[in-house]
Amino acid sequence: MSPLNWEAITWALPLGWIIFTIIIFCIIPLIDFQINSKYIAIKLLGVCIRKIPLSDIRRVSKQLKGKPEIWRNTLRANHRMLVLYRYKNLRPIIITPKNRYVFRNKIEYAIAKRNECKIAPNERKKGDTL
Repeated sequence: MSPLNWEAITWALPLGWIIFTIIIFCIIPLIDFQINSKYIAIKLLGVCIRKIPLSDIRRVSKQLKGKPEIWRNTLRANHRMLVLYRYKNLRPIIITPKNRYVFRNKIEYAIAKRNECKIAPNERKKGDTL
């Protein structure tokens, strides 16, 4: 058996973690959110990595309740957080679009269009459901 080269191992492991962290920090801003007629797509470099069906969204909010599935495209998500609550008590999904209120209206409009709702999203009252 050959002896392990501990000097190389002690340098390779931290260097690997540093390179991995730099790659993650460079990829985070490349995550994009798009609304289709059937789903919300989360894309990385144009490749769809997650689809959320519009029929599965119960409501859209900016306040979080429960343990979420997080999809961020920024490191500071304080005022960009949008929470998608789903049917069947599945975990809520957090997304961080650039303009959260504009994106929320687009989601509500797509859901209303899909469900053939007669109330426009911007005319809804607090008690109305999607």
